[in-house]
Amino acid sequence: MTVEQFDQYRPLLFSIAYRMLGVVADAEDILQEAYLRVQAHANRSSVHEVVEKPKQYLTTIVTRLCLNQLSAARTKREE
Repeated sequence: MTVEQFDQYRPLLFSIAYRMLGVVADAEDILQEAYLRVQAHANRSSVHEVVEKPKQYLTTIVTRLCLNQLSAARTKREE
């Protein structure tokens, strides 16, 4: 996964995060976290390991990060 691939899908990823969270700043935070996770994965992976479907890979990361944030916010409200 390259920076160029991430940047190619950035508008889509932002729209997913914004639709799920409803706050621009939160959506931007999710994209930053997703980028860091992609970079960490790239650093751990072997040179021969390639993400075959980068769009699906990135949308899954962003969706799960949003769900985690929504879950954490719900838990915090319940306390």
